[in-house]
Amino acid sequence: MPPDGGLRDRIIHESLYKAIETQLTTLGWFDAGREHSDIVMVDEFPDEDAEVAFNTLAFSMGDGGGVPTEMGSPTTDEEIIFFVDFFAENDAIGRHVRGDIFEFLKANPSQPVFDYSDIGDPEVFTVEVQDDADKRKPDRAVNKWQKHWYVLSFSVIDYGRPHP
Repeated sequence: MPPDGGLRDRIIHESLYKAIETQLTTLGWFDAGREHSDIVMVDEFPDEDAEVAFNTLAFSMGDGGGVPTEMGSPTTDEEIIFFVDFFAENDAIGRHVRGDIFEFLKANPSQPVFDYSDIGDPEVFTVEVQDDADKRKPDRAVNKWQKHWYVLSFSVIDYGRPHP
Protein backbone atom coordinates (compact mmCIF):
# COMPACT_ATOMS: atom_id res chain seq x y z
CA MET A 1 0.00 0.00 0.00
CA PRO A 2 1.42 3.42 -0.92
CA PRO A 3 2.34 5.71 1.96
CA ASP A 4 -0.06 8.47 2.95
CA GLY A 5 -0.31 11.40 5.33
CA GLY A 6 2.83 12.77 6.92
CA LEU A 7 5.03 9.90 5.74
CA ARG A 8 4.12 10.66 2.13
CA ASP A 9 4.92 14.35 2.59
CA ARG A 10 8.24 13.52 4.26
CA ILE A 11 9.44 11.16 1.54
CA ILE A 12 8.43 13.55 -1.25
CA HIS A 13 10.40 16.36 0.42
CA GLU A 14 13.38 14.10 1.13
CA SER A 15 13.45 12.66 -2.40
CA LEU A 16 13.38 16.06 -4.11
CA TYR A 17 16.02 17.39 -1.69
CA LYS A 18 18.31 14.45 -2.49
CA ALA A 19 17.69 14.80 -6.24
CA ILE A 20 18.74 18.46 -6.17
CA GLU A 21 21.72 17.69 -3.93
CA THR A 22 22.82 14.90 -6.29
CA GLN A 23 22.53 17.19 -9.32
CA LEU A 24 24.57 19.96 -7.67
CA THR A 25 27.17 17.36 -6.66
CA THR A 26 27.33 16.08 -10.25
CA LEU A 27 27.87 19.64 -11.46
CA GLY A 28 30.74 20.07 -9.00
CA TRP A 29 29.19 22.67 -6.71
CA PHE A 30 30.33 20.83 -3.55
CA ASP A 31 33.86 20.06 -4.79
CA ALA A 32 36.80 21.10 -2.62
CA GLY A 33 39.01 23.84 -3.96
CA ARG A 34 36.30 25.95 -5.56
CA GLU A 35 36.84 29.71 -5.47
CA HIS A 36 33.70 30.35 -3.44
CA SER A 37 32.64 29.51 0.09
CA ASP A 38 31.22 26.03 0.57
CA ILE A 39 27.57 25.55 -0.33
CA VAL A 40 25.56 24.05 2.49
CA MET A 41 22.09 22.57 1.92
CA VAL A 42 19.49 22.59 4.69
CA ASP A 43 16.03 21.04 4.55
CA GLU A 44 14.03 23.98 5.89
CA PHE A 45 13.91 27.75 5.64
CA PRO A 46 16.31 29.25 8.17
CA ASP A 47 15.21 31.38 11.09
CA GLU A 48 15.15 34.92 9.71
CA ASP A 49 16.24 36.34 13.08
CA ALA A 50 19.46 34.30 13.08
CA GLU A 51 22.43 35.01 10.86
CA VAL A 52 22.59 32.73 7.83
CA ALA A 53 25.95 31.70 6.41
CA PHE A 54 26.65 32.76 2.84
CA ASN A 55 25.96 30.02 0.29
CA THR A 56 23.27 28.38 2.39
CA LEU A 57 20.72 26.69 0.14
CA ALA A 58 17.43 26.09 1.95
CA PHE A 59 14.91 23.64 0.50
CA SER A 60 11.43 23.82 1.98
CA MET A 61 7.95 22.52 1.30
CA GLY A 62 4.85 24.69 1.31
CA ASP A 63 1.26 23.71 1.78
CA GLY A 64 -0.58 21.56 -0.72
CA GLY A 65 -4.11 21.22 -1.87
CA GLY A 66 -5.85 18.51 -3.80
CA VAL A 67 -8.83 17.66 -5.92
CA PRO A 68 -10.39 14.19 -6.26
CA THR A 69 -8.82 12.13 -9.03
CA GLU A 70 -12.34 11.33 -10.22
CA MET A 71 -15.81 11.34 -8.69
CA GLY A 72 -15.91 8.85 -5.82
CA SER A 73 -12.22 8.04 -6.04
CA PRO A 74 -10.28 7.32 -2.83
CA THR A 75 -7.36 9.39 -4.16
CA THR A 76 -6.59 13.01 -4.97
CA ASP A 77 -4.15 14.79 -7.24
CA GLU A 78 -2.38 17.16 -4.88
CA GLU A 79 -0.29 20.17 -5.88
CA ILE A 80 2.59 20.90 -3.51
CA ILE A 81 4.73 24.04 -3.65
CA PHE A 82 8.47 23.86 -2.98
CA PHE A 83 10.94 26.67 -2.39
CA VAL A 84 14.68 26.87 -2.95
CA ASP A 85 16.13 29.89 -1.13
CA PHE A 86 19.80 30.48 -1.84
CA PHE A 87 21.66 33.03 0.27
CA ALA A 88 24.66 33.39 -2.03
CA GLU A 89 27.91 35.17 -1.39
CA ASN A 90 27.48 37.12 -4.64
CA ASP A 91 25.01 37.56 -7.50
CA ALA A 92 26.99 35.48 -9.99
CA ILE A 93 26.90 32.35 -7.81
CA GLY A 94 23.29 33.02 -6.83
CA ARG A 95 22.09 33.19 -10.43
CA HIS A 96 24.24 30.23 -11.49
CA VAL A 97 23.16 27.78 -8.77
CA ARG A 98 19.50 28.76 -9.06
CA GLY A 99 19.71 28.40 -12.85
CA ASP A 100 21.29 24.94 -12.57
CA ILE A 101 18.47 23.76 -10.30
CA PHE A 102 15.85 25.30 -12.60
CA GLU A 103 17.30 23.54 -15.67
CA PHE A 104 17.54 20.22 -13.81
CA LEU A 105 13.86 20.32 -12.84
CA LYS A 106 12.83 21.42 -16.33
CA ALA A 107 14.77 18.57 -17.93
CA ASN A 108 13.55 15.98 -15.40
CA PRO A 109 9.88 16.66 -14.66
CA SER A 110 9.09 13.12 -13.54
CA GLN A 111 10.81 12.76 -10.17
CA PRO A 112 10.96 9.40 -8.39
CA VAL A 113 9.99 9.32 -4.73
CA PHE A 114 11.89 6.92 -2.49
CA ASP A 115 11.25 5.71 1.03
CA TYR A 116 14.81 6.04 2.33
CA SER A 117 13.85 4.36 5.60
CA ASP A 118 13.28 1.12 3.67
CA ILE A 119 16.39 -0.96 2.97
CA GLY A 120 17.40 -0.70 -0.67
CA ASP A 121 15.78 2.72 -1.23
CA PRO A 122 12.93 1.38 -3.35
CA GLU A 123 11.09 3.78 -5.59
CA VAL A 124 7.57 4.09 -4.24
CA PHE A 125 5.93 6.41 -6.80
CA THR A 126 6.69 9.52 -8.85
CA VAL A 127 5.64 13.15 -8.71
CA GLU A 128 5.49 15.49 -11.69
CA VAL A 129 7.27 18.84 -11.60
CA GLN A 130 5.01 21.43 -13.18
CA ASP A 131 6.16 23.98 -15.75
CA ASP A 132 5.44 26.90 -13.41
CA ALA A 133 8.79 27.61 -11.80
CA ASP A 134 9.25 31.17 -10.62
CA LYS A 135 12.76 32.62 -10.37
CA ARG A 136 13.13 35.82 -8.41
CA LYS A 137 15.45 37.87 -6.26
CA PRO A 138 13.52 39.20 -3.25
CA ASP A 139 13.76 42.94 -2.74
CA ARG A 140 13.19 42.77 1.00
CA ALA A 141 16.78 42.08 2.02
CA VAL A 142 17.24 43.57 5.47
CA ASN A 143 20.28 41.59 6.60
CA LYS A 144 23.71 41.32 4.98
CA TRP A 145 23.21 37.60 4.20
CA GLN A 146 20.05 38.45 2.23
CA LYS A 147 21.83 40.80 -0.18
CA HIS A 148 22.32 38.02 -2.76
CA TRP A 149 19.17 36.02 -1.96
CA TYR A 150 17.84 34.04 -4.91
CA VAL A 151 14.57 32.11 -4.86
CA LEU A 152 13.17 29.37 -7.04
CA SER A 153 9.65 28.17 -6.36
CA PHE A 154 8.00 25.32 -8.19
CA SER A 155 5.11 22.96 -7.77
CA VAL A 156 4.77 19.22 -8.13
CA ILE A 157 1.67 17.12 -8.59
CA ASP A 158 1.33 14.04 -6.43
CA TYR A 159 -1.05 11.99 -8.55
CA GLY A 160 -3.22 9.41 -6.83
CA ARG A 161 -2.58 10.50 -3.25
CA PRO A 162 -4.69 8.37 -0.88
CA HIS A 163 -7.17 10.29 1.23
CA PRO A 164 -9.40 9.17 4.08
